[in-house]
Amino acid sequence: IRQAAFAVSATVGLYFTSSAAALAEQEARLRPALDEIPPFSLHRPFYDQATYWGRLQTMFDLINPSTLFTSDEELKRCQDLIDDYKSGVVDSSVTDADLWTARKTVEAIIHPVTGDKVFLPGRMSAFVPVNVPICAGMLMHGPTSTAAQVFWQWVNQSYNVVNNYANRSGKEIDMGPLLQSYALAVTASVGLAIGAGRAIKTYPVLASAGPFVPYLAVITAGACNVSFTRMEEMKKGIPVSDQEGNVLGVSQSAGKIAVFKTVTSRSMFLPIFPLLLPPLAMALLRKSALAANKPAMIAAELGIITCVMAGALPCALALQPQQMTIPVSSLEAKFQALKDSSGQPIEKVFANKGL
Repeated sequence: IRQAAFAVSATVGLYFTSSAAALAEQEARLRPALDEIPPFSLHRPFYDQATYWGRLQTMFDLINPSTLFTSDEELKRCQDLIDDYKSGVVDSSVTDADLWTARKTVEAIIHPVTGDKVFLPGRMSAFVPVNVPICAGMLMHGPTSTAAQVFWQWVNQSYNVVNNYANRSGKEIDMGPLLQSYALAVTASVGLAIGAGRAIKTYPVLASAGPFVPYLAVITAGACNVSFTRMEEMKKGIPVSDQEGNVLGVSQSAGKIAVFKTVTSRSMFLPIFPLLLPPLAMALLRKSALAANKPAMIAAELGIITCVMAGALPCALALQPQQMTIPVSSLEAKFQALKDSSGQPIEKVFANKGL
């Protein structure tokens, strides 16, 4: 509980502080020392991924905004430390805690399939900070005209494409199909978002459904964005491995499962709290003395949305393990009769779901 409190505090704290030093000081003050550090492993996560609580703690580490300030030199040091461990030449002064910290840093910055640095704005640790100015534009400039509304929806959905691409489960995507997917994703999602707002204004009876209509529009737009951006994964497939980490091939079925699980967790769950909680909080604020101050109301709404997103994001990402376990019976025929290094039939494979 104390670790989760630190993670939430550190995440939200970044949005109200202007320096990495302030965040580091907050971390040192709030995070308790662990009583027990498990022996380091490259194949076993620090937290138990079989439980939601374990996955939630993992996601708090993954979205920790302090990793946005990690220098190339520090990243290289962490990668070298992991490489030394693989080679069996780790210095005796290096502790398990040092190795776990290095692994967490690498996993927050390096794509698990491509091995490349994730484009900084596309990292999950940047999701909330990047969304803050987008939300501000939607709140302050978006209502001024249809063109402004379309512009900010385009910015929003374009960023979602960047985020979905950066956190894909596949390795390589051709630029031609990616640009086509971008056009489809943005057109469909912007059209749905604008259309839902127009429908509620044209047919006031829809407002009686509360947030249900906006929620349907948001999850449909989000599902379109994820599906179109990661369409190549469903067409060409993603790598699957055995329990020893040996790549067995590329599976279209696994690609479809990865996209489906991303849609049903992040795209469908994440919008619930930002759609429900801010309106309730703003309804209370409108009854207060703050209601007469429009800039203060906008700042309050933006702050509430930021805090809600910071809490909802790891909760949504933790719904499904990032490393999928898939029965071979769910995959193509070429994976059905494979055997592991000991000659035993392979009954399940593993693949990166993406975020």
